[in-house]
Amino acid sequence: MQGKAILQGEKLHVSSESYPNDGSVTRHPVEKGEGKSITDHVSVSPKSVSLRGILVRPTNEEVETLISKLESWQEVGTLLQYEGRRIMANIVIESFDVDTDSKNANGFAFSMKLVKIQLAESSYQKSSKPVTNEGRKQTKNPNTRKKYHVVRKGDTYWGCARKYGTSVKQLEKWNPWPARVIPIGVKMRVG
Repeated sequence: MQGKAILQGEKLHVSSESYPNDGSVTRHPVEKGEGKSITDHVSVSPKSVSLRGILVRPTNEEVETLISKLESWQEVGTLLQYEGRRIMANIVIESFDVDTDSKNANGFAFSMKLVKIQLAESSYQKSSKPVTNEGRKQTKNPNTRKKYHVVRKGDTYWGCARKYGTSVKQLEKWNPWPARVIPIGVKMRVG
């Protein structure tokens, strides 16, 4: 092809495009038989295109800017689209070479290989179901669980407050008995 091609919006003067169809075939020798082998796998290489042409712009600075952009795309692995004799999407620059030529005053000869890549999609999916505790053992918060003490002779709010780490005022709020008349044998709330 003699003419213009576009790589991600940048115009290139391409003199040739080559679309190889490479692959590999495994071969394993068999024990008996001379020169015989078996094949158990064939794999095809990703689609690619090899380009040759010239990078030309009105000024040398613009050519250098274009070369820097192409090198950056190669280094980062930017996904590109190529429009030449064929259109290829999801490609990256595998190799990029620039040569000087006395015939090109404001340009460089170049060769480039573009390779199509396959994008993997994540298999992770957000759950559309709300998170519940269904199927899990329910436990009560130990801080909200009520504690009781069976009153014995001589027990006081003050003594129980010290024993269970609370205050006398809190015990008086939780329990209906006056401080001087706590019945023996009742369950008194202490926590």
